[in-house]
Amino acid sequence: MSLGAVDLRRSFPTEAPPRQVPNESPDREAWLLNLVSGEEHWPKWLEHPASELLHHDGTCCAAARSWFLAYARSMEISTLGNCETRAPAWISQRWEWGPSPWPMAWCELVKRDVLDCGVFAVLAREVFRAQGISAHPAQALLHYDETCTQHWKQLWATDPRATFPWVGSRMVYHELCVLELPDGSARFYDSTWGQWYQPEPRAGHGAILALRSECPRLLNWGGKTFQYGDWVKV
Repeated sequence: MSLGAVDLRRSFPTEAPPRQVPNESPDREAWLLNLVSGEEHWPKWLEHPASELLHHDGTCCAAARSWFLAYARSMEISTLGNCETRAPAWISQRWEWGPSPWPMAWCELVKRDVLDCGVFAVLAREVFRAQGISAHPAQALLHYDETCTQHWKQLWATDPRATFPWVGSRMVYHELCVLELPDGSARFYDSTWGQWYQPEPRAGHGAILALRSECPRLLNWGGKTFQYGDWVKV
């Protein structure tokens, strides 16, 4: 277990109303502690490595990856020149979000219509890197109410090959990507929902509780410093 994971366990300190709150306020600390205390799987979330696609020897995976990058290029033609960083929001329109079997190889993903957040994150990194942007794996712990989490548990139960317990009672494990900018700052992009994360802390539905970056360089985001592999409370 990394020092960051240990620190996160100790710093995650019991219910605040769903509103925007200061990051270090007693209300938020109490709310976070209350969430964590009811989650049996969260130690597994802290130790889980970011997803990566397998690349088989031979031509099957090389051809699949080349197809994906060509498809990505065609999807971005209309946005060329509009902005320097072109977020691949089209990924979540091309594939449906849902349970995926692991491990998965490049040649397998192109045959699927449904992908999970781990695959979405890998694909977004590939697109950003093709644009010349330094992109790395990132992970998040998020808060959702039990109506959402029960629905997702039922959805994942439909595929026995999707075995990682990413859904808790009121918390979930999620994968995304982090962009390393030249000035040392970071941008977190969630390709599952096609949105950029904002650093303002908040409580309630969809709140970001903690993030982890796998960028080998120290990054700054929202007044927080991210070191490789350490979970940072948001």
